[in-house]
Amino acid sequence: MEKRDNIISIQNLLSQALFKQYPLVILGNLTKNTYSFLTYEDFTSTKCQVAGTFDELIESGATTMHEMDRDLFKNTFSREKLLEDYNKGMDKVEIRVIQEGDDGQLRRVEITDYFVKDEDSDDILVVSLNRNM
Repeated sequence: MEKRDNIISIQNLLSQALFKQYPLVILGNLTKNTYSFLTYEDFTSTKCQVAGTFDELIESGATTMHEMDRDLFKNTFSREKLLEDYNKGMDKVEIRVIQEGDDGQLRRVEITDYFVKDEDSDDILVVSLNRNM
């Protein structure tokens, strides 16, 4: 097995393990206001588009939150707030909220956004790990 094949194999194994713990993984580019889902199998709600603008993702996601958590979700994960947190030197933002699933059931969800700096550009990226509690 070539070294490149071995690296790809390791990346696939790590991805499989990550998705077992976090069934919803989102990659966001805060600078360009874009996002894309890596996966959302077996997650509470699958109402969001798999790619689009980050601002629309947060608005759409807020509609799935319990009414008492909507403002917390929007205020924590708005692009402006995340950029502010990144500029303050934070490396992640994490909250727990109640979300209404596609089946109408309320579930506790943990959302952790990790800030990542793109080495090839000035873009500020976020990796969002989401799991049902």
